[in-house]
Amino acid sequence: MENETRNLPNVAVLMATYNGERYLTQQIDSILRQENVKVSLYIRDDRSSDNTVNIINEYISTKKNIFLLNTLPAQAGVTKNFFSIVRDIDLTGIDYISYCDQDDIWLTNKLEAAVNEINKNSVNCYASNLLMGDKKANIIVHKSIVSKLISYLSSYKTNKQTLFDFYFEAASAGCTLVLNKAAAVYLQKSISRFYEKIPVDASHDWSTYAITRANGFTWYIDKNAYIIYRQHNENAYGANTGVKGVSKLLDLFRSGWYRKHILMIDDLYNERGGHPAFIEVIRHYRSSSLMSRYKVAFAICKYRRKTVHRIVLFFLIIFGYFK
Repeated sequence: MENETRNLPNVAVLMATYNGERYLTQQIDSILRQENVKVSLYIRDDRSSDNTVNIINEYISTKKNIFLLNTLPAQAGVTKNFFSIVRDIDLTGIDYISYCDQDDIWLTNKLEAAVNEINKNSVNCYASNLLMGDKKANIIVHKSIVSKLISYLSSYKTNKQTLFDFYFEAASAGCTLVLNKAAAVYLQKSISRFYEKIPVDASHDWSTYAITRANGFTWYIDKNAYIIYRQHNENAYGANTGVKGVSKLLDLFRSGWYRKHILMIDDLYNERGGHPAFIEVIRHYRSSSLMSRYKVAFAICKYRRKTVHRIVLFFLIIFGYFK
């Protein structure tokens, strides 16, 4: 049995916490129940004011595979907290890394399925679908036509990747991502170089996909789901489902965040050099100009993975939501 345990793949699970006392125990328990992998859980708390750190320390008192990293000098925000963990952990002896939210529930075969798909498909990185859960972690069943349509439109999950999809979308939610040793080491080195330049409002899941894809690492995106993705009022991020989710997504477009993120990917993460032609079109984009909107729409929409997303993005740009 000892030899079997030693031979299991060692997965470093990276958790960024902030005021997560309500759901944290259920999440950690689901991580510790992972089958056929050896888990090391690395947590960095972002200056919580509730009982989060006490809960973590209670686990540490009985579990040798849970580690609470030192608190950063100032509050970092979700993405920079996650990336500080990537930057700071020792990857010696680690076979894979995985991000983890503080409020979901993982099915027991979540990490095993990821490792199996990485090996079976000879890729470096993995992402999966999600089971949407309510605040009690009951799986949400979309009954109305409108909610079913919104759920379908907001879904990322297709393994059909395009040449430059990483400029325009993530692989899936960050909590589904698993990277093998080669990709993890590269990600760590990259983040160490430009950690201070990463904006606080950057997306860690989209950034991770972009850093790896832009620099030659391969991905498998699984249509299956192994996480109950809990949706509640305190979500830092969440699924773009329901009217509130769609409204939040439109706000990101209207604020200029989406365009800024695309340009950031080219400026920071494209370490191979060379710029796709659409980057200059985006840099000179003017939302007040119909001609400029058409140029951008035709230049970039073809790179989204799903046809329905290409259509939605096209009309968002044409109607001036892309700022």
